[in-house]
This record gives sequence, structure tokens and C-alpha cells, in this order.
Amino acid sequence: MSLEDHAAITILRGVLKDANYSDAGIREALGISGGLSFRRPDMPLYLRRLRSEGRLSTLLKLFFLGITVDPGEAADCLEPLSLRRLEGVGLLEDTPVGVTSRVRMLPYSGLIFAYDRYDDNPADFPSDYVIGVNPTSVTLASLTVRRPVTSALDIGTGCGVQALLAAQHSERVVAVDINFRALNFSAFNARLNGMSHVEFRQGSLLEPVEGSQFDLIVCNPPYVISPESQYQYRDSGLPGDAICRDIVRQVPTYLNEGGFAHILCNWSRHHNDERWAHLEEWVKGNGCDAWLLHYKTEDPLTYAANWNRPLQSSNQTLYATVLDTWLDYYRRLDIEAISSGAIILRKRSGKPNWIWTGDLPSGTAGPGSDHIVQVFEAQDYLSGLEDEGDLLNEAFHLVEHHRLDQSLKCEDGKFVMQEAVLRLEKGLKFKGTLDAYTVHLLSRCDGQRPLGDLLEELAKDMDLQLDELTSAAVPVFRKLFGLGFLERGNSEECRSPIIPGKGRRVA
Repeated sequence: MSLEDHAAITILRGVLKDANYSDAGIREALGISGGLSFRRPDMPLYLRRLRSEGRLSTLLKLFFLGITVDPGEAADCLEPLSLRRLEGVGLLEDTPVGVTSRVRMLPYSGLIFAYDRYDDNPADFPSDYVIGVNPTSVTLASLTVRRPVTSALDIGTGCGVQALLAAQHSERVVAVDINFRALNFSAFNARLNGMSHVEFRQGSLLEPVEGSQFDLIVCNPPYVISPESQYQYRDSGLPGDAICRDIVRQVPTYLNEGGFAHILCNWSRHHNDERWAHLEEWVKGNGCDAWLLHYKTEDPLTYAANWNRPLQSSNQTLYATVLDTWLDYYRRLDIEAISSGAIILRKRSGKPNWIWTGDLPSGTAGPGSDHIVQVFEAQDYLSGLEDEGDLLNEAFHLVEHHRLDQSLKCEDGKFVMQEAVLRLEKGLKFKGTLDAYTVHLLSRCDGQRPLGDLLEELAKDMDLQLDELTSAAVPVFRKLFGLGFLERGNSEECRSPIIPGKGRRVA
């Protein structure tokens, strides 16, 4: 990819914009409402769903579907750019059967990202292959605090997804990658999106920024635990989960006070390991508050199979050999399971730091910034409590964006609650099962009356023992507040539509 023809890249940005080459434009043109797929079997389906001919249709054939098009059709859709000029940039290739794109382009979050095509056999990919927008990059973007900052750092930038998203709210961004081709794509994407305040440095992890500090750090590292070093975007070449451990331990030194770091991780689990043992060891005593998020845990065979699944259809003999190689590697390292998730750090000096653990809900793909800040503020408050009973003096109300689903069953002529599930509809979409008494209690939370008063009132109304009710309710309210379902002391009335029915206690 050549960056010398600045004007051509700028004109291309205008061409794509005028054609509505955007997430909404692509979905409308293809007549789809769900997620976009780049699986080869889906390409013929997408091609037949193209609703019209014209500029956007041809651009989609070139840069989204990877289809060779007639030179005249390509020239018409790219005017005023010439095909020769885009060949010089490295975007197009003239073949005996027509014009084809050498890259894919995907709109995401108001930006457009170019990256390597991947419609060939994955086993033939070069080691410096550059991956594009994918589920892990979307997850990291969703877990990142978005607030105006002076400086941001993207470690392992790839095609620049995290760097360019950070550039939307940062005065200065440094993007680092050991892969020169990745930096080249990232720099191209910065110019394609009109961003001039992103700096690109080649090197391993934090080496290129030694001695610097940042307000925001994001990292989607080559975290796959494997015996290979074939792909730079995936394989670190380090044993086990060493790369994630090293990044997590080093990052606090590069954070400004109050700064956030967001790191995707895979970590190994050994015999009799406690769930969070590895991660707690990584973050202990680092001068940061830490939120440790677990997404899933897989046995070694499932993990190896998932990461090598493309080989299953292209070369089954090689697929079987690779699985055996990976499983032998896990046995040598005594790895019995592999977990994936994320670590969010915030530099905070002068006070005891807290570590909090939890599960990352599936389907986390929307903006989570405000929710994450709320959770950190809640943990600051909770970690400073001298006694759990102090919660009884606080007034709480449910956040606006929640939903309660109740299941009822008619017994003896009355509807009795069987289950109640409280969900967050924004941010990290946590959910939890509530018992009948907690539902009644939440319905009374108006942000004005202390929790202790509400418990006394509920105990009286439902003929319950106050001590038992309190001992059960305080841990529940602590967790709901910590996860962001509740806020403290607001004069607004609770907006919850909860209408509790008297019923038996359900765990």
C-alpha cells in the first residue's frame, strides 16, 4: 500500500462518502438486517441480494464482496479517480478477466477500514497478514472508556481500528505494531478517514514508547495460546499466556494518573487453579484499580479446534495434524483449560486499590464507556465503606435503561412469581435473577428514602423478620450497585415499571 499519493486517498474518501459506502448503506443495498459475514459461502448470497446497479453496487463488488468487475464499470464508479492511479496506491489490480481489489474495506463506527483480503486458504496467509474489523476488535472498542483525553496509545494496532476510534476523542494517538504492513494499513486508514493526529511506530509492544505516559491505552494483542508463531496478528511466539501477563504488568508504568487501560486477554488454567488466580497475580500491587472480566472458558481441544477451524474445510489432514500439535503443547505446559476475557485498569495513587471480578455478558457490542465509568465510581465507593451496614444509610434508584421480566404461575387462584430477571439495556448488558422480596424492595427505591427505611417498611408490610431480610438484601444491593443497576441518592422518582406480586421467595 502506497501512501505517497495523498490526493488520491482524499478523493477516494469523497467517492466512498458520495456513494453511501457506510454500514447503513451496505445493509440497505444487500437487504440484510443482521450482522455482516465475510464467509466465502455467503458471498454468492450477498451478490444476488444487491438491490441495484450503480456506483455503490460496483464499490461493494470490488471492496466488500471481492468480485472481479469489468474495467469500464470500475472506472465509472471511481471517477474522478483513474484505475491506474488506484493501482499505484495498491488498492486495485488489473487482471486478464477484469479489475479486482487487493484489499477489503469495511465501514465501522463511522469510519472505513481497509485490510487484507481473506478469501483464500488461511494456511497460505503470509505471516504479516493484516486482519480487519472482527468480533474481538468490536468487543475491545465496546469496553473502552470514551472521554476527551490528551494522549492515547494503541498496542498492536493492526489495521488501526482502536487507534482511529481513540483519535475521535484524543488530541494525540500513538499506534504501535511489530508488523510493518499493519502500520502501513493503519496509516492508510488514518488518511482515508482524514485523521492527521495519529503517529505510527514500529516495534514490539511497549518498546517504541518507552518513557512515555498516556491517558488511555488499548491493546488487542496476539493473545492466542499456541505452539505457533505463524501469524503476527495471532501468535506471539511466547510460551503460554506470557504475552498477556507481560503487557498487563508493564502497562501501569505507561499510564497517567487517572488513565484507563483496556486489554483483551487469554489465560491458561491449570489443575486446581482458582478461577481468577492468574489475573489477580498479574494486577496485584500495580497502582491501579482493576476490573477483571471473564467471557468464556474452553477445554484445550475446543480452543485448538476453534482457532484452526478454517483448515477443517480446506485441508482435513493438516487440520488433524495441527490439532495434535496444539494438544501436545498444552499437555507439556499442564494446561487444562483456557479462558478469555478482558482487563480494565485505572491508575489511582494515594489510596488502596481494589480488584473486582465478574463475567462479561455475551452480546457486548454497544458503547460501554459510561457504564464502565459508573462501575469504577461504584467500586470506589464500595471499597471505601467501613462497614456493609453503611449501605443502609444510602438511597438508591434503578438506572433508567433497565428491564424486568417476570414469570408468574397461578396457584390457588392467585398469580405467584416464579422468576424475575433484571436486565440492563445499555452498556454492558448484565442480567441477574431476583427473588420476590428483592423485586418488592426495588419497586420502592425512589432515590430519596434510605435502604434501611425501605427494609423496615417491607418487613412490616410482608410480616418478615427485619434482621433476616437485611442480611439477605445488603449483599444483593451491593452487587446490583456495583454492576450499574442502581445509582445513589437521586431526587428523581424511580422510573421502574415494576409491579411486584406477593409470592414465594425464588433464588
